[in-house]
Amino acid sequence: MVRPPVVLAALVVLAAAGCGGGHPGAAGGTTTTNPKVLFVRNCGACHRLAAAGTEGGVGADLDRARPSRAAVLQAIADGPAAMPQGLVTGVDAQAVAAYVARVARR
Repeated sequence: MVRPPVVLAALVVLAAAGCGGGHPGAAGGTTTTNPKVLFVRNCGACHRLAAAGTEGGVGADLDRARPSRAAVLQAIADGPAAMPQGLVTGVDAQAVAAYVARVARR
């Protein structure tokens, strides 16, 4: 079956964006992915975080907000405003939260 170019383009964009799943650790197991990579793939399109090299302007500027680990975990779980809930889960969420709290508070 041949798909229209628009559908194929949308699928490529979604795959490249990383939409928050499909990697080890997504269900709570052991992650093999670096927390910085997880952040860039799942959060960087919307959030600015200098240490990760991301310039997203839709979500909070994490360098300014300097969130705690607990605040990042809460945001990941709840999906405040337009942020989808649960972009990363389990140990991946823990790793991303620790990374963001550590590098944003420098």
